[in-house]
Amino acid sequence: MAMIFVNRDRQSLGQFTEEEISTGLAEGRFLSTDLAWKEGMENWQPLSSFTNLVPPAAVSVSPVPPLVFSSEPAPALQPGKIDFNECFSAAWKCFQANWLMCVLGTLIFYAITMVVQIPMQFAQVVFENFTRHGSSPQIGIIIAISVVFLFFTLVGTGVSSILSAGFLFFFIEALRTGKANVEHVFAGFRRSNWVQLLLAMAVWIAAVFIVVFVILTPGIILTTVMKSSVPAVISAVLVCIPIFYLMPAISFVFPLIVDKHLGFREAITTSLKTVHGQWFQTFGLLILVGLITVVGLFACCIGILASLPFAYLIWGQGYRQLFGDVKPQA
Repeated sequence: MAMIFVNRDRQSLGQFTEEEISTGLAEGRFLSTDLAWKEGMENWQPLSSFTNLVPPAAVSVSPVPPLVFSSEPAPALQPGKIDFNECFSAAWKCFQANWLMCVLGTLIFYAITMVVQIPMQFAQVVFENFTRHGSSPQIGIIIAISVVFLFFTLVGTGVSSILSAGFLFFFIEALRTGKANVEHVFAGFRRSNWVQLLLAMAVWIAAVFIVVFVILTPGIILTTVMKSSVPAVISAVLVCIPIFYLMPAISFVFPLIVDKHLGFREAITTSLKTVHGQWFQTFGLLILVGLITVVGLFACCIGILASLPFAYLIWGQGYRQLFGDVKPQA
């Protein structure tokens, strides 16, 4: 029998059988205006529209314990607007119910991120020591070391990006289902995701390079000609404008690929179009997430194990509010 999820005033009351809801209607624990959803439905509907429920008069009322509000979020949010209060509230409830798994997922994320950086750091140290102490280094050796360093840099950056996508998906699923599953941290490495994530990262890096080159180059040239630093400073300020505009939108591209299974082009365009209409709200949410993370860093760095999961939960709830929970049909 399909369970029915009930929601009142944007708060989940939990999931119940048809008999439990019929009894609740008779006792007044449920209202006919409460929104309900079950598998197979496209949208939430008031309980009054569920014609298969037993009429209240036909229900035999028996003592039932008081209704306890569940900490689980609504199972299928529809795309809408960012609500800061709801983001904070949903994140806090989810963190309280899953704090141990959230901290464990964060530790795993940090551990793997540090491990993949080791070869890159080692190659960098070797390159610096060789060029610094070598009396007459051969060009072939320098090129070989440079290629190795570049290879490990690209691998480390790619793995970190794919892992970051899964890390955010881990919190999105925790909010959606009410349970944190560490396996979701590695969702970015699925065959259908990692290539699209790398392509999206490449597009973002290329876009930043083009913006910086187009805007900064004239300022550098004018600074050289005029022998004044003013044009370069103005160009540097102008570079920040498109970067700041794109940052909120680009942060949703990775979860759209992992969660909605979109290609990198569709994920980028979907994120840009959606965030454009709520840019200030999204940017404000990004600032809030950053401040919470910084607070954890100041707490002897140990606080980051709590502040980072909480910040990601807030960001994940913002993602759910903007893009909804319904996934496109395969």
